[in-house]
Amino acid sequence: MKAKILTILILSVTVLTISAQDLQVLTVDEAVRIALENNLSLRQNSIDLGIKKRTQDRSWNSLLPTLGASARISHPTSITGPVEPASLNVWTPGFSLSAGLTLSSSVIDNIKKAQTDYQSGLLSYEAVNQEIELSVRKLFYQLLLLDSNRMLATQNFRNAQSRHEQTVVLTTIGQSSKIDELSARVDMENLRPLSINSEIIFDNTMDSYKAILGIPSETVVKLDGDLLVASNYVINNNVEINYDILNSNAGSGDSLEALMLLQSIRGMEAQRNSVRNSAYSPSLRFSWASTPLYNIQNDRWNDNGSFSISLGFNIDNFLPWSSAKTQIDNLNDNIRSAQIQLTDTLRNRDNRINQNVRTVIRILESLDAMTLNVELAESTYEMIEDAYSRGAADYQRLRNAGDSIGQAKNQLLQEQYNLVSTLLDLEKELNIPFGTLTGNK
Repeated sequence: MKAKILTILILSVTVLTISAQDLQVLTVDEAVRIALENNLSLRQNSIDLGIKKRTQDRSWNSLLPTLGASARISHPTSITGPVEPASLNVWTPGFSLSAGLTLSSSVIDNIKKAQTDYQSGLLSYEAVNQEIELSVRKLFYQLLLLDSNRMLATQNFRNAQSRHEQTVVLTTIGQSSKIDELSARVDMENLRPLSINSEIIFDNTMDSYKAILGIPSETVVKLDGDLLVASNYVINNNVEINYDILNSNAGSGDSLEALMLLQSIRGMEAQRNSVRNSAYSPSLRFSWASTPLYNIQNDRWNDNGSFSISLGFNIDNFLPWSSAKTQIDNLNDNIRSAQIQLTDTLRNRDNRINQNVRTVIRILESLDAMTLNVELAESTYEMIEDAYSRGAADYQRLRNAGDSIGQAKNQLLQEQYNLVSTLLDLEKELNIPFGTLTGNK
């Protein structure tokens, strides 16, 4: 028996040690940091961005001349007749040097295109960053909501247990009926699966959150946060939620989606100009070549080098059905299509901002009333519970009062989450740092 107790104690200590080592406390900012560090999509995007940065930094090399060099040695031979004896043992050494430079207005446009591609890559990287942070922050507060819901469900079940036990006592002394006792038992059993399900929903969502963050599934995560933070910050700091003030916080006021479309248009314009200048503008070509050969018999070097300047262009590109003309027309259509999409994006963005602003205003106006409803429901329940214990109130009134508390608390928790979620959406639309409107940056 003693050995069995000792084994249990050792196992308990081991479990506690492992749990302490695997426990990780996360704030919302810490969760964002971990998610950004471990996200594979962001890593891949970073590699793509590095490629575009390298291309931009080296795009000026198209303005440098091309250089070439080679060495050679030759020996006379003939398949049509004998070679002169004097030349049989003659090897002629030599080398060649060449340089060329082509100047065209399309070169500058190609450099601009490389710069535009890099800027687009930066915006794309920031957009991926923003989406990851938004989802991590939203799910963090959703977990806080689920955690509160499971604690509330557990408390409701325990309250139902207390009511059932109290009803059993009152039934025993004749102050309550058997029907009330059975009703209390039914209420308690109905709340039992709700309590269990709330635990399962929280655990499943937490597992998904660990996967997003890249945290091992065996790690126990404790969230350090509160749904009241956002609403209290907005109320206590008198943040006026209206479009003009919020838009002034956004600097240019452009969302990343709009900025990416604008940068895409600039890239297509640079590409169109490059194709057009390459097709219709002449190119200037400088070339120099030197081929020194050493004549052993005469003991001298001979050089047949040359320097040339040429100006030319492709006449075929002036035909209306040329590939260059087709490419330019397609790019012009793509630019017009992107401009229409940009206009539509900005319109939809304004609509989303206005909708989010109205939602925030409505929630802020209802939070005080919902908080008061919880306090009134709790006070009412206490009075009815006291009356019920004295036989002055029936069980139905007590149950209704208990249900009212649960509903009031659930509504308050849901509205607190809705406020945080809407403020996060608003921060994304305004392209301002997350936490600006909730005091958590």
